[in-house]
Amino acid sequence: MAIYYTPDELARALKVSGEAVRARLRRGEIKGLRVGRLWRVPRDEAERLLGAEGLRALDAELEREREGRP
Repeated sequence: MAIYYTPDELARALKVSGEAVRARLRRGEIKGLRVGRLWRVPRDEAERLLGAEGLRALDAELEREREGRP
């Protein structure tokens, strides 16, 4: 099963706005998939942008959010 991130999730990790990520997606600077009006960024592209360590940090943050932990 493929893993995808929203532009807002990726933006938090990159410390930019979600709109900045969406603009880069529209220009093709970030590889992503458009599903209707929504963008999704595949895991391998997120790793390219964040590096392995940054991707692990993002995954940990998202897991804490899903579990309701701060």
